Amino acid sequence: MDVPSFMPILKWEARKLSYDNSFTAEDLVQEGVIAVMRALESYDPERGGVRGYIRICARNRMISYLRRNGREYPAGDESIFERLRSDGFEYCCPDGPDEIIERREAVFALFSSLSSFERDVLRAYLRCGGVSGAALTLGCGRKKVDNALQRIRVKARDMKD
Repeated sequence: MDVPSFMPILKWEARKLSYDNSFTAEDLVQEGVIAVMRALESYDPERGGVRGYIRICARNRMISYLRRNGREYPAGDESIFERLRSDGFEYCCPDGPDEIIERREAVFALFSSLSSFERDVLRAYLRCGGVSGAALTLGCGRKKVDNALQRIRVKARDMKD
């Protein structure tokens, strides 16, 4: 296996982590290529599939790059809502100023209904892009983060109804 065969995975991960910002995505793909080369050297077939291993190594390196360079996920309302929608919160991207204000108020209401740990989990999850990254950031187990996200989803659905 060689680096070009992993390019679709790298581009997909980069696009996801950069929220389709083409400049950041290009940087992330380059970081991913480096990760693939290193991962192919250290891969142990007894520990699992190569594709999963490569994906995890590349994603971790991309996230490290974002952190190292002080880049975070976009803070605009559309990005937050897009992230929430993709994770099952069923919000859609705002179309105009009134809808942005409405959505912002819904997010503030949701945040005010969360415990401090749940708020920390949601922030870490949105910043890191996944349960593993949030768990690492918070210094706790994946299961604890996943359980908190489940509680947040329930509260978000209850607010919607």
